[in-house]
Amino acid sequence: MKILMIFYLFAKTLEVQVFDVLPQKEGGFLLLLKQIDSENYLPIGIGDNEGISIIRELQDIETPRPMTYELTNRIIEDLGAKIDKIVIDKIEDGIFYAKIHLKQGRKKIVIDSRPSDAINIAIRKKVKIFVEKEVFDKMGIEIEKEKKKKKGGLKI
Repeated sequence: MKILMIFYLFAKTLEVQVFDVLPQKEGGFLLLLKQIDSENYLPIGIGDNEGISIIRELQDIETPRPMTYELTNRIIEDLGAKIDKIVIDKIEDGIFYAKIHLKQGRKKIVIDSRPSDAINIAIRKKVKIFVEKEVFDKMGIEIEKEKKKKKGGLKI
């Protein structure tokens, strides 16, 4: 545990995974990202379509034709690039920002994105997702184990 704490203090980015996608009463979804090897979470409000798309992918629900994120991944591959990582790197005026990091041969490409779109792309390719420590420190929450809801969320 001490090693993890020391790493956390000096890390610039923290690896996360999608923990849950929860519908909101007022519409949209709450995307809950969990820091790896920690009880720290980052809640991000996302739209209906993006939330349903993440749920669809996490539940292995196939569609008859490629949806936007499958198409995006095909375009990236056909152009000879690979997704290296996703980084949620900023929050400004309550809006989260992300970057999609690509590699095309020796060339590195960074594309500005909404976190919900970047994560939708990443989970389809099993790409690692990171959050800048500064963003996590500002917006992250800790959930005690006994109060934590079981993983599962909405089924479609």
